[in-house]
Amino acid sequence: MALPSGIGTVTAVSTWPFTRKVPAAIEADGCDGSQLRTTIAIGTDSGCIMLVYSDGTTSVLEDSSGTSILQLLAQDSSAPMADEHSVPDIIAGDADGRVSVYVWGRVFSQTTLPAPIASLAPELNPHTPSSFLAGDMSGTIASCHVQETTWKAQLESAAACNDTSQRKQMEWLDSAVSSICSVWLPDAHKLLTSYVLAASARGFIQLLAHGTPVHTVTLTAPATSVCSGAFIGYTPDSLAGRHSQAIIGDEAGCLWVLSSFELVPYAQVDYPVTRVLALPLRAFVDQDGPDVVVCATRSDTVYILHQQQVVAMYTPEYWPTAVDAVADFRGLGPALVLAESKPGDSQSGTLHIVSLNAQLD
Repeated sequence: MALPSGIGTVTAVSTWPFTRKVPAAIEADGCDGSQLRTTIAIGTDSGCIMLVYSDGTTSVLEDSSGTSILQLLAQDSSAPMADEHSVPDIIAGDADGRVSVYVWGRVFSQTTLPAPIASLAPELNPHTPSSFLAGDMSGTIASCHVQETTWKAQLESAAACNDTSQRKQMEWLDSAVSSICSVWLPDAHKLLTSYVLAASARGFIQLLAHGTPVHTVTLTAPATSVCSGAFIGYTPDSLAGRHSQAIIGDEAGCLWVLSSFELVPYAQVDYPVTRVLALPLRAFVDQDGPDVVVCATRSDTVYILHQQQVVAMYTPEYWPTAVDAVADFRGLGPALVLAESKPGDSQSGTLHIVSLNAQLD
């Protein structure tokens, strides 16, 4: 998909698949009764935010403002609507620390963190289905709803966190959040409890409950991306905890799984990891199992992994400026969404949709 000229280099991308029922007459004509469309949100270094639809049409949420969009998150709308007009909420984080929420294509609310936004992620909280997480480059973490900020916290130093006797004398560490996600982990009574997992550029992972740090894991290299899912130790009933583990990628190309507060090696790739994404196995085959991992790197190679093994690699003839993945693109199966901007050309670009089934054949 060719993007309009003059919008700048794509710096962030987030996909949102939406399934709606179709009229009975169409269903009787061979359709399965549903229709899948995909909305792709893109942000650029000029501040443009645009929605690209699977039929190739586009709509602009924000014209170029001069402030680079660093992170985007597309999620189910918080507004009541008719199915046929469904539009996702778009959350955008920029280089000025602003987090803007767009509902029905318009700015609904804004909050500002102290530093540029480093990560956005949905919060797995059944009581607030429209909530999300934001982390910035000063170490600030915020739990937000479309209407308000629920809590804010600050990353602690790994040493201080592990020394509970010195907790009152703890010094806050001015360290960037490199990535953030929401994960369900078993508590002392083996009940799944919601935690926020924040990766630090200093090389540790911190778990927070309601904004309070409760556990820290130190890595051998700075963590760059985290994502929740189910990756190892699969049993038929484990999918009840679909997000009960987290996969972590780091600067050394190592992939780790955090499971029950323990760090387990998952795999090694050849380049520093820039983004990890999880897709359900059922998107590829007609069965449940551990999630398939999509691993983007600081290179032109994207790795596809399953059960701790690299099962495929995709190397385009360009260096993607942003990467996302979707379990089903327009009913055609799982796909990569890659943004290309030609070297020296910041005025236009292309979105590439790459079938993951074709890469696995």
